[in-house]
Amino acid sequence: MPPSCRWRPVAVTALAAVLACAPLAQAASLDRHPSPRGGGEKVIKLDDFVKEFSLIDVGGSGLSLGDEAVGFSEFSQNGQSVGTGSFVCTVVSLERHLQQCESTLRLAKGDITLQGFAPVIPTKFTLAITGGTGAYREARGYMDGTNVAEGHNKLTVHLSK
Repeated sequence: MPPSCRWRPVAVTALAAVLACAPLAQAASLDRHPSPRGGGEKVIKLDDFVKEFSLIDVGGSGLSLGDEAVGFSEFSQNGQSVGTGSFVCTVVSLERHLQQCESTLRLAKGDITLQGFAPVIPTKFTLAITGGTGAYREARGYMDGTNVAEGHNKLTVHLSK
């Protein structure tokens, strides 16, 4: 597997989104689902396309502690652009093939931040929503991601209040 394919971003990229009390973007579709806390949940589904990506190899040749994946993504729904995102993932365990990722989603009404562990080769991952700005300043919840192809992730953001 070529080095650029070794650990595609959790785009986190994240790359994912939180809507505390406001609509995401006019193009974003929201589905309501019951929440264990009784307030309902907003679900946002995004296609995440990694547009810029770099691996930073800090140790010897090959995967080592501290190696980083850095990138920038564009998000779409039904073929329409709804935002962008960035991510940084750092290898923190070789034994567990684990990386720590931070990501920011930029949507029409503000930013959403995410954080958490992901596998070094992230076929599936979950990140916590840690906050946001603008309409998302009180955002909470989590985002699930699935890698469907090189540089393409399907993201499902679960927003709770």
